[in-house]
Amino acid sequence: MSEELQKIVDEYREKEIHISDEEAEQILWLCNRKMDISKIENREEYLPLLFKDEVKNYLFRCPVNATTFLRRLEAEGICVQNAV
Repeated sequence: MSEELQKIVDEYREKEIHISDEEAEQILWLCNRKMDISKIENREEYLPLLFKDEVKNYLFRCPVNATTFLRRLEAEGICVQNAV
């Protein structure tokens, strides 16, 4: 991961928002995949912008996905108390 992308991750970590190295690598993979599909030619310039946006999207989706998962467990009759 480039220094520029690592700086984006470090800024979140400084705010005590945890992003693991593995999560950052997954987000980077997703960014590269999106650029491949979209046939982005100016990848070096575009990647930091896309990465920053995708980190934000990932952090937003985490609690949404967790809530959806807990609701699914409740619907299946698995008791979940004080989880959220």
